[in-house]
Amino acid sequence: MFNLVVSFLLCTILSLFLLLGRIRSISGHSAGPRACRRVGAERPQNLIHWHNIKHALSRKQKRRFLDKSSTVVGVVEGLYVYPIKSCRGVEVAEAEVFSAGLKYDRKFTFAELREGPNGTESGSTDWLFVTQRKYGKLANVKLEIWEPDPDSIDYAPGEPNVQSDGVLVVRYPAPGDSINAHEVQRSFELPFNPTEGQIRNQGYVIQKMTIWKDTPNALLITSTDRSDAPPWIKDIQAYIGCSKHFALFRVASGNDRQVFRNAPRRVELGHQSVVGFADAYPLNILGLASVADLDQRLKETAPGLTGSTALRFRANIYFQGPTAYAEDVWKRIRIGQHLYHVTCRATRCELPNTDQITGKKHLSQPSKTIRAYRDIDEGAGPGKACFGMQMVPASEQGIIRVGDEIELLDTGEHRYIPQ
Repeated sequence: MFNLVVSFLLCTILSLFLLLGRIRSISGHSAGPRACRRVGAERPQNLIHWHNIKHALSRKQKRRFLDKSSTVVGVVEGLYVYPIKSCRGVEVAEAEVFSAGLKYDRKFTFAELREGPNGTESGSTDWLFVTQRKYGKLANVKLEIWEPDPDSIDYAPGEPNVQSDGVLVVRYPAPGDSINAHEVQRSFELPFNPTEGQIRNQGYVIQKMTIWKDTPNALLITSTDRSDAPPWIKDIQAYIGCSKHFALFRVASGNDRQVFRNAPRRVELGHQSVVGFADAYPLNILGLASVADLDQRLKETAPGLTGSTALRFRANIYFQGPTAYAEDVWKRIRIGQHLYHVTCRATRCELPNTDQITGKKHLSQPSKTIRAYRDIDEGAGPGKACFGMQMVPASEQGIIRVGDEIELLDTGEHRYIPQ
């Protein structure tokens, strides 16, 4: 009898644990896409103390940086991906690295219909990418990355969210809302990498889309000129103030854009470097000591400037190191276990004038201050400010983590080659 009672109690307890586990799973599922877990931080974590260089460096790291015999020149302090070009970035603790850059980075872009010679719309297939350079409110379109979670009770190989390698959740203020970033009210979901079946079922089509001097085939998700356009595409069009037909594209499989200019060639890498919807190169790296130096200058030239100066530059990799602009002469580095070619300086447009938290644009800063002292590369041409460096992964697959040390392998002069 006693054994039966014990067995009954054990079975009851086990059943309760299973039930509680299912409740937790269901509760977690209600907060995000099915069979997925969220990747990245909801708010900036690792750059909170970016202005205080000493804060993030351990004594051991500082000793290594000051040791002239050491090749360690920095440590990764922050990692960011920007799944939709010019929308809010997502901070991550680690990221897979491919030839086109970090996984999830700049795989989607919004576009508008290009005007014809008389100011009229030139045609439903003539799409031109858009950025915060023109529509600063894109900074308030927030993104969440949800990757397949094998521990989820809903996980299965045939689950659509698993087949698409995860889901991108897009949150945006409703048209007419205040620019206050806390007033986000609407959202929608996108398969991160849709399968052929999902492409057919959703009505996605391949169309040409122009980004700088390239016109790749891209996957048209939807556009406002379609009769079946979902409400969100028109909402975002109205919110950012776009008066032309408006669309969302994804990089189409096999249609990455090849990178030449300052990038190493196939004979050196074993493959030609590519990008998705990044402007020019797969990766951008920026030293926080350089940002701190700029911030000191801005106290004199733009004392009213608000928002994080570091985030305005939308780099992929932010690193801590002892010297401002040390990265200017880097040519080849190792981050963690993987090699990278530092190809050229990053030239800067007016985009950093947009506060990445509010979407508000300053009329001239920090661009004006940067141009005054960072017009340093003859190849870029007069008046072109340089801030941060562009990079190409030496291998087609790797990983990078916050806390990885940066080892300097080679230095040299840089001369920018324009598009």
